[in-house]
Amino acid sequence: MKTYGIKATTLTPYAYHALMVQGGSATLPELISDRALAFGLASTLGMLRASVALPEKDYRTHLAAPPFRTSVLTNHDPKLLPPLLRRLNLEEEAGYKQKTQLVSKKGNLATFHQIQEVPPGQVFHGAIFGFNPFQETGQTRLVIRIGLHRNGMVLLEPDEQVTAVVLNAATADLFGQVLPVARYCLHGLQLTPEMSMREAAGKVAEWN
Repeated sequence: MKTYGIKATTLTPYAYHALMVQGGSATLPELISDRALAFGLASTLGMLRASVALPEKDYRTHLAAPPFRTSVLTNHDPKLLPPLLRRLNLEEEAGYKQKTQLVSKKGNLATFHQIQEVPPGQVFHGAIFGFNPFQETGQTRLVIRIGLHRNGMVLLEPDEQVTAVVLNAATADLFGQVLPVARYCLHGLQLTPEMSMREAAGKVAEWN
């Protein structure tokens, strides 16, 4: 399976509810998950089904559909922006029952909560396997969307200097492959030890 190193630069701030912190949540600033990259790229390339609602979650089927596989994107100089206050207005706008309204006013994601975003200008590196999106589209750069509500924009460019990458052992597990875990971040994001591009390509070639 052919490998293509990529450089990913954040164009706008983005956030995920990755880490629960006092009064809200924070993003993992040193990582963009392989799944965020895969779905963001598939959307940019027009490979996602147009629908007014999300399909039932089936990561194995959905990740196996595109003609490419992805590594985790890593950043060795991560940064976060100062906390921002956000409002989750379930009781007035969503019309939820009283029981749900009470729950929404408690915990990390209360009516008013904080988030922390990754700033623009952050640079990540990783790889795409089995498919060269730049060659296939005739473009030297591509923009994908990631983050909550897909508010974040990330610029992808080829990078031949990438020689080693990190895979997601949780994604490998979806395809019945067991990989060692060097760092457990989230249930769906478990980092393998760093490996060569060739070794990583051999692993993801089995994700079918």
